[in-house]
Amino acid sequence: MNGKRRSIPAFVALFTLLLLVFPYAASADGEKPRATREPLVTQEPAPLPEMPERDAEGFLPEEGEFVYENDEVGLWIYLSYSLQVEIRRQRDERIPLIWFETDIRTRGEERFRTVMTDPEHPGKKGRFPNDIAKDAGFVLGFTDDFYADRMYGKNKQTVGIIIREGEIICSKTASKRTSHLPNLDMMIQYPDGRLEVCECTEYTAEELIEKGALNVFSFGPILIRNGVIDEKMYGSYYRSLEPRHALGMIEPGHYLLISVQGRKEKDSRGTMLQRVAELMKDKGVTQALNLDGGNTMALMFRGRMLNKEALYQNRKFVRSVTSLIGIGSTEIP
Repeated sequence: MNGKRRSIPAFVALFTLLLLVFPYAASADGEKPRATREPLVTQEPAPLPEMPERDAEGFLPEEGEFVYENDEVGLWIYLSYSLQVEIRRQRDERIPLIWFETDIRTRGEERFRTVMTDPEHPGKKGRFPNDIAKDAGFVLGFTDDFYADRMYGKNKQTVGIIIREGEIICSKTASKRTSHLPNLDMMIQYPDGRLEVCECTEYTAEELIEKGALNVFSFGPILIRNGVIDEKMYGSYYRSLEPRHALGMIEPGHYLLISVQGRKEKDSRGTMLQRVAELMKDKGVTQALNLDGGNTMALMFRGRMLNKEALYQNRKFVRSVTSLIGIGSTEIP
């Protein structure tokens, strides 16, 4: 008995030492740790179709629109005088995992816009995201921070600082940064095309308006700030395999949206935020924020949802939402 009593503290001490030396040696979901995990295997890129004449920056040289859609190979392209959108579907059969990489380039006055289903009563009157995107005429539409769920959901939650088109929707945020999801870190959109991420406690809503914020999305955590991956984002839920959605800026006028399909055991299990951050970093992203994922995640091209509905609690669906981010305006049916 005495020998057994002495062995327990020794085992605990050894286990504790291993955790200190290898803090991410294993995650709750079984995915390999950051230090040893194999990189994603991306499929061979689909060849570009025959493209129209473009200027030196890759845009159309004059007003007009070019659209290409190929669901089979997973390639969707839109070009105009002020907007380039290229969506590529990627697949790694080993995990399995399916995700979409959306490269967005703008010039002139082109910028991200937001729409609400009921501007007079923000956060109410949910609709399916593809219907919102279609009615708004967006070339590209995608779900945002889903603040309505925190504002009017069953469980009372702190909403976070929410600003839409220069108007404060909510000014109450968390008193400190946590590892909960969402932790209410923010992404600020400025009229000149800049995107900037910050922690939830850095600014008040009024200070953000003074800084010139056009839109503020509050979800989090921060994935990349000033070109550096935020190493504080490794809460337990952040390491679970889930559908993910993250928006990043490479430089003003050049953006990357990552949309990870998940909760589909045979096709795409989902991934953890760490992998999303590393994928964005590899693409040159300097500022990136995690948006609402799970069954909220939806990616629309010209009003059509490209990702498949996820399975949750034995139901396959995409959530109805009350607001959306989008860009571009198309007249091609």
